[in-house]
Amino acid sequence: MKDSHRFVPRFFLFFSVALFAASASALRAQAPAETVSLILIDGDIREDWPDPGVVGFHRKGTTGPLTVSFTIGGTATRGIDYTVPAGDTITIPDGDQEVWLQFQPANIPLSPAKKTITVTLQSSAAYTFDTTKNAHVKTLALSTVSPQPSTKAAVRFLLQAAFGPDGGFKNVQDVVKRGYDGWITAQFAKPVGLHQPYLSYLNRVKKGDVYADAKNIAWWNRVMGVSSSYPGGPVRAADPLRQRVGFALSEIFVISDRPDDLSNQPIGMSNYYDMLLKGAFGNYRDLLYNVGTHPCMGVYLSHLQNEKGDPEAGTFADENFAREIMQLFSIGLWELNPDGTRKVDDQNQNIPTYDNTTIANMARVMTGFSFGGKKADDFWYPPENYTTPMRMWDEYHDVGPKTIIGGIHLPARTPSDPDIGTAGLADYAAAVDALFNHPNTGPFFCRQLIQKLITSNPSPEYVGRVAAKFANNGSGVRGDLKAVIRAILLDPEARDPQKLTSSTFGKMKEPYLRTVNLVRAFNARAANGNYALNYLGDLHFQQPQSAPSVFNFYKPGFAPAGPINDAGLVGPEFQILNAVTALSVPNYHLNALRYGFNRWGSENPRALVRGNFRQELALVNDVPALLRRLDLLLTGGTLPNEQHEIIREAVERIDDSMWEWKQERIWMAIYLIAAAPEYGILR
Repeated sequence: MKDSHRFVPRFFLFFSVALFAASASALRAQAPAETVSLILIDGDIREDWPDPGVVGFHRKGTTGPLTVSFTIGGTATRGIDYTVPAGDTITIPDGDQEVWLQFQPANIPLSPAKKTITVTLQSSAAYTFDTTKNAHVKTLALSTVSPQPSTKAAVRFLLQAAFGPDGGFKNVQDVVKRGYDGWITAQFAKPVGLHQPYLSYLNRVKKGDVYADAKNIAWWNRVMGVSSSYPGGPVRAADPLRQRVGFALSEIFVISDRPDDLSNQPIGMSNYYDMLLKGAFGNYRDLLYNVGTHPCMGVYLSHLQNEKGDPEAGTFADENFAREIMQLFSIGLWELNPDGTRKVDDQNQNIPTYDNTTIANMARVMTGFSFGGKKADDFWYPPENYTTPMRMWDEYHDVGPKTIIGGIHLPARTPSDPDIGTAGLADYAAAVDALFNHPNTGPFFCRQLIQKLITSNPSPEYVGRVAAKFANNGSGVRGDLKAVIRAILLDPEARDPQKLTSSTFGKMKEPYLRTVNLVRAFNARAANGNYALNYLGDLHFQQPQSAPSVFNFYKPGFAPAGPINDAGLVGPEFQILNAVTALSVPNYHLNALRYGFNRWGSENPRALVRGNFRQELALVNDVPALLRRLDLLLTGGTLPNEQHEIIREAVERIDDSMWEWKQERIWMAIYLIAAAPEYGILR
């Protein structure tokens, strides 16, 4: 009996397992095959652009490997017009949901100029797919080599030369039509989009709509390219290149509203910014001269009412501006070769450009300035005019002989009578000329401008080519900033699409400019026409003309610890990326997409700066198409395939069971792309 009792359970166990196996086999035979989708990730290919076309094969499950069959057709010839891995099958590995097939352009002229590549899913017993509306067929467009930029190339160019593309791609098409050089030439011809007149209008007429940092509202107005600054004011087309270069210059020739004396002078600070904009396409010598005579700089670096020293009384001229005009605005600390690399002495040590004696003598040059204007009739107590260049007073200027930078000797001067500052201005002009003609100035200044616009680590050859244009624009003119800007933007390193894959080329977008890119990309507007986008500094660690010191928000030689520093490279903008800004900026973007880009909002709903997502709404039911548009608009088409898959799946999970699901899809897609490294890094 005991043995019988043991036999019965074993028998039923064997029978149950056999029955389960047979049932499972039958269920597998009857179960629907796995569903596979064909996804068009990037269908825009050009022979002279290395970015491949991509289709994705996506399945619902993840268990076991799945081999998918396809055919490739179209008017383009495989192996000649493009390359693609051999074969007509692709396997989705166990544990994965998606794999990608990439079509690499061959970089040869096409005939005809445009061809197609068609990928078609083939049926299989292992899976099913949707055959409605050609969902199993995807077509890629292949274009030939062209002297005009591609759309992707134009977006990349505008992210360097301006503030990115607008939502309608109108400025992108303008670059495609004109070409890089033609676009630059057209920008040079545009009138200056000034800030101060608009700010004066706001203060005079629209006080109810203006609060906090009014100069920042004027800044946004011009950066966004509002054509008419105010009713009755000049109607001017947007001048994005000048505005972008002006912003870069404001981070080189720094003044800031951090000191109380300037925080209460928004008109004066906007006037200083306009001075940079006017000089952006002029000559560096004039720009440097005007920077030093502007009263805002005089206040900021304390050479306004800087009186000559009195050795008997133990007083000396203030050295602040004298030091910074050399260290930061012109020649730097170390002697440079024409390509920006440092010279070394016989002991292989860096060679200083100046010493304390030079600083003291340059400080003597900077004595005698006070507020200017028609009513400036006193050195110590004139009207405080922040919009007129400072006046020189020979009475308070050190007219003695001096030896300044470069060993240049300035003779003793005879004070003017009546006092119109002739002697002091002669010294100042001679000092500016000495800095302007110093061999360091070209490579030092040009390297900084390259860093602001193109890449943190330009090669010595790149710096050398641009500095050569600074030295001679081709017509014997030194300091021609138009020639410098053109050389920076058109240099082979800047335009080479192969740099898109370089780990040492490019730069981190400044946090503030990432927000500017978003506002422009979605044509954000306020009903009242103002851009009340204040209080952004404590989120971005940045706001125009609000740097914590004369060294800007970050130093050009800053290198974050880790691989960048270990490789001997720099990453200046990383100095303001930390555990706070890494989270605060993306979180702000998510909130801004929903409620407006205003930091604290506004009691006046007409002041809310809201994005326009009309074109995105038209694609909300086709998430791959939505992502293709946003990828092009925000990253120039550089989002990796893996990111496409992750973002697509996150967005598609938002369905009509949610309130405002269409808007939520759009906001989520934009937010996830804007939080990705590809949006934050400009290559």
